[in-house]
Amino acid sequence: MRRRRRRGGARRPILIGLALVVLAAAVFVGVYLITQRHLSRVTAHGGRANILLLGVDSAGTSSRSDTIMVVSVAAGKSAALLSLPRDLRVKFSDGQFHKLNAAYTLGGAELTCKTASEILGVKIPFYVAIDYEGFKQVIDAIGGVTITVDERMVYSDERATPPLHINLQAGTQTMNGKTALDYVRYRSDAAGDVGRIKRQQNFISAILKKGLQNRDAAGVRRLIKGVQPFVKTNLSLVDLYDLGRILQGIDLGRLEMATLPTTPVLVDQVSYLELQLVETERLVARVLRGISVLGPEQITVAVFNGNGGKQVATNTANYLKERNFKVSKYANADSFKYDKTYICNLTGDPAKAKMLEDALPPGTNVAVVAMSEFEPHYSALKSLVPAGTDLILVAGIGFEAKDG
Repeated sequence: MRRRRRRGGARRPILIGLALVVLAAAVFVGVYLITQRHLSRVTAHGGRANILLLGVDSAGTSSRSDTIMVVSVAAGKSAALLSLPRDLRVKFSDGQFHKLNAAYTLGGAELTCKTASEILGVKIPFYVAIDYEGFKQVIDAIGGVTITVDERMVYSDERATPPLHINLQAGTQTMNGKTALDYVRYRSDAAGDVGRIKRQQNFISAILKKGLQNRDAAGVRRLIKGVQPFVKTNLSLVDLYDLGRILQGIDLGRLEMATLPTTPVLVDQVSYLELQLVETERLVARVLRGISVLGPEQITVAVFNGNGGKQVATNTANYLKERNFKVSKYANADSFKYDKTYICNLTGDPAKAKMLEDALPPGTNVAVVAMSEFEPHYSALKSLVPAGTDLILVAGIGFEAKDG
């Protein structure tokens, strides 16, 4: 009996020791997971996490960011994708003006995050950067992406490193890494960089659908672990798992995609894009802060030529569309003798009329009127105005749809 008690007594310290080891390991794993979960700490209580997504051209001796986007996510809610044009004119901390994509060359992803944060007025603590080679590897890893090419894309640049040759046929096709890279880099059509940004946004949506939405949780983790070596990021692997889980639960129909509103400018013979400050504040409030703010995209305008100038209605409609207003109709007015430009408020909402007035070229002689004050012109035009139109704009004498 004594021998049995000794053996049992000898086993007790071993079992206690094992229990302590297991407990210590559990504590270590728990602490590790907590310290690695920076992203979920931001989104845990309904907050939004902003992540800068950078496509990097590493050819030659220096690197530059060819694609700059902010991905904004909140757990259980919709996500947003905001593109920042690479040619945006930005004043850096040294007092000098550069294009936004120079931030990566001067200070890598960290400086680009800081610069984008200052432009938008929101915190952007995280980044994911991927170069061309890594991009191709990621697309191949998810088995390619199906995209519809609107028109044939043909472009060659022997000066690129390595030389660039793009030749994509129109139509729906599944792209591998090489053809996908050609698709997102192409900008030799009439839309230029703006068209390329839209293609990049559509491609991101397609990647989310193919890479995340069509996989189970275990498959998403395996995919993230497989592509992690091809990206540069300050997110931990656990953070990337959390991000994948959040994006997997997003309704892609609610994925809002937008681009910073800009105006082309020429400074010292260099072409830049200048930020439209008021429009940017409204866009950032809605897309990145989730604040409902009236914007031009919520205003529908019927445009009429009231001065007889050539293509006045067409040019004015294009002018407003470029500023994100919706145009329901454009045509000639009932007369070409309007002494000033009129805004007829059909809804009675003064904020909408004020926003349209502020968007018109400086110096425009404008009169804002109600329907009752616009007779007999309103009676003559109302049959031409589609249902749902908020405002009528009649371009009067001296009005030209141009900037400045």
